[in-house]
Amino acid sequence: MDFREKDMVQDNYHKSYENRHETSARTLFDTRAIIGLFIILAGVIYLLRNLGIDLGLNVWEWWPLILILIGLGQVLQPQESRQTGAGIFLLILGSAFLLNNLDIIDFNFRMIWPLILIFIGYSILRKNAWPGRRIDPSSDYINLAFIVGGGDHRFNTQDLKGGKITAIMGGGTIDLTRADFKGDEIALDVFAMWGGIEIRVPESWQVNMTGVPILGSMDNKTIHSADRVPNADFSSKPKRLIIRGTAIMGGVEAKN
Repeated sequence: MDFREKDMVQDNYHKSYENRHETSARTLFDTRAIIGLFIILAGVIYLLRNLGIDLGLNVWEWWPLILILIGLGQVLQPQESRQTGAGIFLLILGSAFLLNNLDIIDFNFRMIWPLILIFIGYSILRKNAWPGRRIDPSSDYINLAFIVGGGDHRFNTQDLKGGKITAIMGGGTIDLTRADFKGDEIALDVFAMWGGIEIRVPESWQVNMTGVPILGSMDNKTIHSADRVPNADFSSKPKRLIIRGTAIMGGVEAKN
Protein backbone atom coordinates (compact mmCIF):
# COMPACT_ATOMS: atom_id res chain seq x y z
CA MET A 1 0.00 0.00 0.00
CA ASP A 2 1.55 3.32 -1.09
CA PHE A 3 1.35 6.64 0.79
CA ARG A 4 -1.61 7.88 -1.24
CA GLU A 5 -3.65 4.78 -0.43
CA LYS A 6 -2.76 5.13 3.26
CA ASP A 7 -3.85 8.77 3.22
CA MET A 8 -7.15 7.82 1.58
CA VAL A 9 -7.78 5.13 4.20
CA GLN A 10 -7.01 7.58 7.02
CA ASP A 11 -9.26 10.24 5.49
CA ASN A 12 -12.13 7.77 5.16
CA TYR A 13 -11.63 6.65 8.76
CA HIS A 14 -11.66 10.21 10.08
CA LYS A 15 -14.74 11.09 8.02
CA SER A 16 -16.52 7.97 9.29
CA TYR A 17 -15.61 8.87 12.88
CA GLU A 18 -16.80 12.45 12.42
CA ASN A 19 -20.08 11.25 10.90
CA ARG A 20 -20.64 8.88 13.82
CA HIS A 21 -19.84 11.66 16.28
CA GLU A 22 -22.22 14.10 14.59
CA THR A 23 -24.96 11.46 14.41
CA SER A 24 -24.61 10.57 18.10
CA ALA A 25 -24.72 14.25 19.07
CA ARG A 26 -27.81 14.80 16.96
CA THR A 27 -29.66 11.73 18.22
CA LEU A 28 -28.80 12.25 21.90
CA PHE A 29 -32.02 14.25 22.34
CA ASP A 30 -33.73 13.31 19.09
CA THR A 31 -37.35 14.53 19.14
CA ARG A 32 -38.80 11.38 17.60
CA ALA A 33 -36.83 9.16 19.98
CA ILE A 34 -38.09 11.12 23.00
CA ILE A 35 -41.73 10.90 21.90
CA GLY A 36 -41.35 7.24 20.95
CA LEU A 37 -39.83 6.32 24.32
CA PHE A 38 -42.59 8.21 26.14
CA ILE A 39 -45.30 6.31 24.23
CA ILE A 40 -43.55 2.99 24.93
CA LEU A 41 -43.32 3.87 28.63
CA ALA A 42 -47.02 4.77 28.70
CA GLY A 43 -47.88 1.47 27.05
CA VAL A 44 -45.78 -0.52 29.54
CA ILE A 45 -47.37 1.24 32.53
CA TYR A 46 -50.91 0.61 31.25
CA LEU A 47 -50.07 -3.01 30.41
CA LEU A 48 -48.79 -3.60 33.94
CA ARG A 49 -51.91 -1.93 35.33
CA ASN A 50 -54.13 -4.26 33.29
CA LEU A 51 -52.13 -7.19 34.66
CA GLY A 52 -52.89 -6.06 38.20
CA ILE A 53 -49.56 -4.35 38.84
CA ASP A 54 -50.28 -0.73 39.69
CA LEU A 55 -47.15 1.39 40.01
CA GLY A 56 -49.19 4.37 41.19
CA LEU A 57 -48.01 6.50 38.27
CA ASN A 58 -50.17 8.66 36.06
CA VAL A 59 -47.99 8.83 32.98
CA TRP A 60 -49.93 11.74 31.49
CA GLU A 61 -48.93 13.96 34.40
CA TRP A 62 -45.38 13.67 33.12
CA TRP A 63 -45.99 14.53 29.46
CA PRO A 64 -44.26 17.96 29.87
CA LEU A 65 -41.00 16.01 30.19
CA ILE A 66 -41.19 15.74 26.40
CA LEU A 67 -40.92 19.53 26.09
CA ILE A 68 -38.19 19.68 28.75
CA LEU A 69 -36.03 17.04 27.07
CA ILE A 70 -36.52 18.57 23.62
CA GLY A 71 -35.57 21.98 25.01
CA LEU A 72 -32.55 20.52 26.77
CA GLY A 73 -31.51 18.93 23.51
CA GLN A 74 -31.76 22.27 21.70
CA VAL A 75 -29.45 23.89 24.26
CA LEU A 76 -26.90 21.06 24.38
CA GLN A 77 -26.49 20.64 20.63
CA PRO A 78 -23.11 21.37 19.02
CA GLN A 79 -22.52 25.05 18.33
CA GLU A 80 -23.39 24.76 14.64
CA SER A 81 -26.90 23.45 15.28
CA ARG A 82 -27.59 24.91 18.73
CA GLN A 83 -30.82 26.90 19.19
CA THR A 84 -30.58 28.40 22.66
CA GLY A 85 -33.65 30.64 22.49
CA ALA A 86 -35.98 27.86 21.38
CA GLY A 87 -34.48 25.51 23.95
CA ILE A 88 -34.94 27.93 26.86
CA PHE A 89 -38.53 28.62 25.79
CA LEU A 90 -39.37 24.91 25.75
CA LEU A 91 -37.59 24.34 29.07
CA ILE A 92 -39.61 27.09 30.77
CA LEU A 93 -42.90 26.01 29.20
CA GLY A 94 -42.38 22.32 29.96
CA SER A 95 -41.27 23.02 33.54
CA ALA A 96 -44.33 25.20 34.15
CA PHE A 97 -46.74 22.52 32.88
CA LEU A 98 -44.95 19.79 34.86
CA LEU A 99 -45.03 21.77 38.12
CA ASN A 100 -48.72 22.45 37.52
CA ASN A 101 -49.47 18.76 36.95
CA LEU A 102 -47.65 17.92 40.20
CA ASP A 103 -49.71 20.58 42.05
CA ILE A 104 -46.61 22.56 42.96
CA ILE A 105 -47.73 25.74 41.17
CA ASP A 106 -50.95 26.89 39.52
CA PHE A 107 -50.31 27.27 35.80
CA ASN A 108 -52.67 27.18 32.82
CA PHE A 109 -52.87 28.27 29.20
CA ARG A 110 -53.93 31.80 30.19
CA MET A 111 -50.44 32.31 31.59
CA ILE A 112 -48.74 31.41 28.32
CA TRP A 113 -49.41 34.82 26.79
CA PRO A 114 -47.61 36.76 29.54
CA LEU A 115 -44.69 34.37 29.10
CA ILE A 116 -44.71 35.12 25.39
CA LEU A 117 -44.64 38.87 26.10
CA ILE A 118 -41.73 38.39 28.49
CA PHE A 119 -39.88 36.32 25.90
CA ILE A 120 -40.51 38.90 23.16
CA GLY A 121 -39.23 41.68 25.42
CA TYR A 122 -36.15 39.64 26.28
CA SER A 123 -35.51 38.96 22.61
CA ILE A 124 -35.74 42.68 21.77
CA LEU A 125 -33.34 43.62 24.58
CA ARG A 126 -30.96 40.85 23.60
CA LYS A 127 -30.88 41.95 19.98
CA ASN A 128 -30.22 45.55 21.02
CA ALA A 129 -27.41 44.57 23.36
CA TRP A 130 -25.97 41.76 21.24
CA PRO A 131 -26.90 42.08 17.57
CA GLY A 132 -27.92 38.71 16.21
CA ARG A 133 -25.97 37.00 13.50
CA ARG A 134 -26.96 37.79 9.95
CA ILE A 135 -28.32 34.87 7.97
CA ASP A 136 -25.83 34.34 5.16
CA PRO A 137 -27.55 33.08 1.97
CA SER A 138 -24.31 31.30 1.02
CA SER A 139 -24.04 29.46 4.35
CA ASP A 140 -23.61 25.71 3.89
CA TYR A 141 -25.57 24.87 7.06
CA ILE A 142 -29.10 26.06 7.90
CA ASN A 143 -29.79 26.90 11.54
CA LEU A 144 -33.06 28.82 11.90
CA ALA A 145 -35.52 29.30 14.77
CA PHE A 146 -38.85 31.11 14.35
CA ILE A 147 -40.19 31.90 17.83
CA VAL A 148 -43.34 34.05 18.07
CA GLY A 149 -42.44 35.49 14.69
CA GLY A 150 -41.60 34.61 11.12
CA GLY A 151 -39.52 35.31 8.08
CA ASP A 152 -38.45 34.20 4.63
CA HIS A 153 -34.92 33.02 3.93
CA ARG A 154 -33.28 32.07 0.64
CA PHE A 155 -30.08 30.05 0.39
CA ASN A 156 -27.92 29.86 -2.72
CA THR A 157 -24.99 27.78 -1.50
CA GLN A 158 -23.80 25.05 -3.86
CA ASP A 159 -22.42 22.93 -1.03
CA LEU A 160 -25.34 22.61 1.39
CA LYS A 161 -24.54 20.27 4.28
CA GLY A 162 -27.99 20.08 5.91
CA GLY A 163 -29.58 21.98 8.74
CA LYS A 164 -32.03 22.42 11.57
CA ILE A 165 -35.25 24.48 11.56
CA THR A 166 -37.51 25.20 14.53
CA ALA A 167 -40.84 27.04 14.60
CA ILE A 168 -42.61 27.73 17.90
CA MET A 169 -45.71 29.93 17.70
CA GLY A 170 -44.28 31.30 14.48
CA GLY A 171 -43.21 30.20 11.06
CA GLY A 172 -41.25 30.88 7.95
CA THR A 173 -40.30 29.90 4.43
CA ILE A 174 -36.93 28.45 3.47
CA ASP A 175 -36.21 28.76 -0.25
CA LEU A 176 -33.63 26.27 -1.53
CA THR A 177 -34.56 26.51 -5.21
CA ARG A 178 -31.17 28.07 -6.02
CA ALA A 179 -29.17 25.84 -3.69
CA ASP A 180 -27.36 22.59 -4.38
CA PHE A 181 -25.27 20.04 -2.54
CA LYS A 182 -22.52 17.53 -3.20
CA GLY A 183 -23.14 13.83 -2.84
CA ASP A 184 -26.39 11.89 -3.02
CA GLU A 185 -28.37 13.16 -0.04
CA ILE A 186 -28.57 15.57 2.88
CA ALA A 187 -30.97 15.91 5.80
CA LEU A 188 -32.95 18.70 7.45
CA ASP A 189 -34.16 18.28 11.04
CA VAL A 190 -37.40 20.19 11.69
CA PHE A 191 -39.54 20.90 14.75
CA ALA A 192 -42.83 22.80 14.57
CA MET A 193 -44.97 23.51 17.63
CA TRP A 194 -47.97 25.80 17.17
CA GLY A 195 -46.13 27.02 14.08
CA GLY A 196 -45.36 26.21 10.46
CA ILE A 197 -42.37 25.59 8.23
CA GLU A 198 -42.45 25.70 4.43
CA ILE A 199 -39.45 24.39 2.48
CA ARG A 200 -39.12 25.06 -1.25
CA VAL A 201 -36.73 22.88 -3.22
CA PRO A 202 -35.55 22.55 -6.85
CA GLU A 203 -37.66 20.38 -9.13
CA SER A 204 -34.75 18.01 -9.69
CA TRP A 205 -34.53 17.06 -6.02
CA GLN A 206 -36.28 14.05 -4.57
CA VAL A 207 -37.77 14.73 -1.13
CA ASN A 208 -38.34 12.06 1.50
CA MET A 209 -40.25 13.20 4.57
CA THR A 210 -40.38 11.22 7.77
CA GLY A 211 -41.61 12.37 11.14
CA VAL A 212 -44.15 12.37 13.93
CA PRO A 213 -47.14 14.70 13.45
CA ILE A 214 -49.11 15.10 16.69
CA LEU A 215 -52.34 17.00 16.03
CA GLY A 216 -50.37 18.50 13.16
CA SER A 217 -49.24 17.69 9.65
CA MET A 218 -46.12 16.89 7.65
CA ASP A 219 -46.85 17.14 3.91
CA ASN A 220 -44.59 16.39 0.98
CA LYS A 221 -46.18 18.22 -1.95
CA THR A 222 -43.18 18.01 -4.24
CA ILE A 223 -43.38 16.45 -7.69
CA HIS A 224 -40.11 15.07 -9.04
CA SER A 225 -39.03 16.30 -12.46
CA ALA A 226 -39.33 12.81 -13.92
CA ASP A 227 -43.03 12.87 -13.06
CA ARG A 228 -43.48 16.36 -14.51
CA VAL A 229 -41.74 15.52 -17.81
CA PRO A 230 -42.20 11.78 -18.51
CA ASN A 231 -40.24 11.79 -21.79
CA ALA A 232 -37.18 13.57 -20.42
CA ASP A 233 -33.94 11.72 -19.70
CA PHE A 234 -33.42 11.38 -15.95
CA SER A 235 -31.01 8.45 -16.03
CA SER A 236 -28.75 9.96 -13.37
CA LYS A 237 -29.58 9.33 -9.74
CA PRO A 238 -31.64 12.24 -8.33
CA LYS A 239 -30.36 14.12 -5.33
CA ARG A 240 -32.38 13.40 -2.23
CA LEU A 241 -33.37 15.71 0.61
CA ILE A 242 -34.52 13.95 3.77
CA ILE A 243 -36.80 16.04 5.99
CA ARG A 244 -37.24 14.49 9.42
CA GLY A 245 -38.75 15.78 12.61
CA THR A 246 -41.91 16.48 14.58
CA ALA A 247 -44.97 18.70 14.20
CA ILE A 248 -47.00 19.28 17.37
CA MET A 249 -50.17 21.22 16.56
CA GLY A 250 -48.17 22.71 13.72
CA GLY A 251 -47.20 21.94 10.16
CA VAL A 252 -44.22 21.19 7.94
CA GLU A 253 -44.60 21.37 4.17
CA ALA A 254 -42.21 20.75 1.27
CA LYS A 255 -42.99 21.93 -2.24
CA ASN A 256 -41.34 22.75 -5.55
